[in-house]
Amino acid sequence: MGANPVPAVVPIANVIPPYTPSGVLPPYLGADPAVRGAMSPYRVTLTEIVQRFSDTPERRTALAGFLAHRASLIGFGVTGIQWLDGSFLEDIENVASRAPGNIDAVSFFVRPPAYQRNNAAWDAFWRGHMTVFNAQMAKATYHTDAYFVDVEFGAGPVIQQTGYWFGLFSHKRATGLWKGMLEVLLDPHQDDAAATQLLSTM
Repeated sequence: MGANPVPAVVPIANVIPPYTPSGVLPPYLGADPAVRGAMSPYRVTLTEIVQRFSDTPERRTALAGFLAHRASLIGFGVTGIQWLDGSFLEDIENVASRAPGNIDAVSFFVRPPAYQRNNAAWDAFWRGHMTVFNAQMAKATYHTDAYFVDVEFGAGPVIQQTGYWFGLFSHKRATGLWKGMLEVLLDPHQDDAAATQLLSTM
């Protein structure tokens, strides 16, 4: 596959919007949910995420783990985009009087060039790094509930998986409340180093 799966329509928001009265990110900006460029997920930078969500020790721990998880993926040569969600992106301390859990992340990824069109080699590589690629192990190691969509599988499975994750991430499971999520690029040219440095000063 080779090409980075970046959406053709880039959200107009380059900052994280404020919470709604329900304590979640808005699912869209403005008055009309049909404006495609104003729809969640909002494309933001890692530095913006650190600036917005690092105000408690629990949040800083989760962010440090997430950035370390990204460092592992980028170090492997994995690229793509990530959708972020979960109580970490909510005003959960005020709404539910608790700290947020792990960062939920689904990565729509392109394999490193050496593993493209080579399922057997990629499967062996994947199984050899389960602390990164297995959701439960990544949660324990990196505070990241990590899921993956491999674009190598083609349009049909990717479309199906995209619909699944958008439906799951864009609503609160307990109440069905429509909410927004964030999107970050996964590649070595992003601001991971700057975000990690900023987090270390907090």
